[in-house]
Amino acid sequence: MKSRYGWIAGAALALALGGQGAYYHAQRPAVNVDASWFNHPKSLAEAKSKSSAIVLAQVVSAQRGADLVTVAKGEPNDEDRIPTQQITVRVLKGYKGAKAGTTLTLFQTGGLALPPPPKDPKGGVTEAKQVILEGDPLYKVGEQYLLMLEAGPRGTVRPISPEGRFRVDARGNLQPMVESNVAREIGGKPVAGVEGSLSN
Repeated sequence: MKSRYGWIAGAALALALGGQGAYYHAQRPAVNVDASWFNHPKSLAEAKSKSSAIVLAQVVSAQRGADLVTVAKGEPNDEDRIPTQQITVRVLKGYKGAKAGTTLTLFQTGGLALPPPPKDPKGGVTEAKQVILEGDPLYKVGEQYLLMLEAGPRGTVRPISPEGRFRVDARGNLQPMVESNVAREIGGKPVAGVEGSLSN
């Protein structure tokens, strides 16, 4: 995502704490991060034109990616560690650029940010924090989404913007991540009712 923010992506708790579990408190306060997104399509037609793939997909797994590191004087070790997360989704229906039955790897901003291990593990509790990017809540295994995607880093894909991600609720209706013109066009409607608009 071409956005200006300090944190980039996250992780599933079990994987993120692997090997360091004794160091971190089980509770994870959330840190919401504002973002300025590069893309803000004004209509469904514009969102489609910016997308290399449009799919209905189900989340299969979420795994921690490699941290990105930036210099930040005054922070622990004089660096910000920026967690990344990779989400595997199975395509249920492909409307553009992908076929049903294939899997895609999404790159997401937000997730579990781990502090450096304390010098004395017995000397206190260091909290991990959930970092959640505005308009990009964490994915959960089993959820279904309508996704309008573009190329991401290292062979992954990512939603073109929050306007390119809709969760499918228990009734089969599309729930937007943000208020937008695109959300007003298809938000709250059943997937079946908008499929014709996605593939042409």
